[in-house]
Amino acid sequence: MQEIRYFDNAATTIMSRTALDVYQHVASTYIGNPSSLHAEGIKAKEKLEQSREDLAGLLSVAKENLTFTAGASEANAIIFNSLIWKLQKPHVIISNIEHSSTKEYGRLMKQLGWKVTTLDAPGGFIKAEDLRRALTKQTRLVSLMLVNNVVGTIQDIQALVAEVRAYEQEQGGRKIHFHTDATQAFGKIPFSLETLGVDSAAFSAHKFHGPKGVGFLYNRDPAIESLSRGGGQEAGLRPGTENLPGIASMVEAAKESIQKFSEHEKRVKQINTLLRNRLSFLPTISPEKACSPYILNVATNNLPSEVFTRMLYDKGFCVSSGSACSNNAKQKGEGVLESMQIAPSLAKSSIRISFSADTTIEEAEALAEAFTTLIQEHA
Repeated sequence: MQEIRYFDNAATTIMSRTALDVYQHVASTYIGNPSSLHAEGIKAKEKLEQSREDLAGLLSVAKENLTFTAGASEANAIIFNSLIWKLQKPHVIISNIEHSSTKEYGRLMKQLGWKVTTLDAPGGFIKAEDLRRALTKQTRLVSLMLVNNVVGTIQDIQALVAEVRAYEQEQGGRKIHFHTDATQAFGKIPFSLETLGVDSAAFSAHKFHGPKGVGFLYNRDPAIESLSRGGGQEAGLRPGTENLPGIASMVEAAKESIQKFSEHEKRVKQINTLLRNRLSFLPTISPEKACSPYILNVATNNLPSEVFTRMLYDKGFCVSSGSACSNNAKQKGEGVLESMQIAPSLAKSSIRISFSADTTIEEAEALAEAFTTLIQEHA
């Protein structure tokens, strides 16, 4: 059987051994429903709240501001769904480089009668002056991602939040909720939610070696109201029985990511630099500065991305031509690149290579060799 070398970690990462061990332990030990009042339910509830407290400690936030979800897409949805309760239909600002779980809500808001402004991001970066010009007295939500999932660019969210807060003061203090999709940030770039100044942020466990199907929402805005209704779990923001094994496993993966951050960052930066050097004969779309070292996007010039990804897979390499969260990911990836003002020819041939702490130098060397061989054969 051919060896598979995995370079699609922006789509999902492999669960760490310790996170998997925690999942199995909690699944077999805590058999009760955290909402039940008997001893096993109380035991499960205590474990749930201890997990919340541990995660809050890692993030230096209040545990009351953390809601466990099925992932970042659901966390994003909670924030946007809250708008549907509003009797008035004012104004929302997003960017054209958002993940589809945000951009699709922009489309829904338009259909429901909201005014939606979408900001372009030349070179992969949202300009503070563009955000400033887009703000109006009717703006109620700004949602801009922290790390882009296609090319890895890091937005200066702190500066963008400052623009919104300054505008709030000019207009008499009316609140504008600032949300960020921080899915590609946890364990990969240094950040502080308090320093960023956001009102809410979305995260997924499977992006940092936790289990799939679990994540969390950071939210400090008491006005956010869930559209979904059920048993009242998670302070009513996310009804439904909590996935306790997944949550505990996620927190364990989060601990590992934070504790080994410097070690992992050093290794991944070496791999990123190696591939930038070895593939320097190709156009590099991901900028060197203000960019996550975990994502590298390059273009193959004349070979369509979906063709080249299949060629690489035939040689045992997993890469991506865009976000892996939809069947038409290629087109959505190209749309992101178009809003970054990347030439169409480059957008159609872009390949996303994404790393994790498990990626090795030897694997990166092999990928570089495969790229070189395929380009020479099909030039």
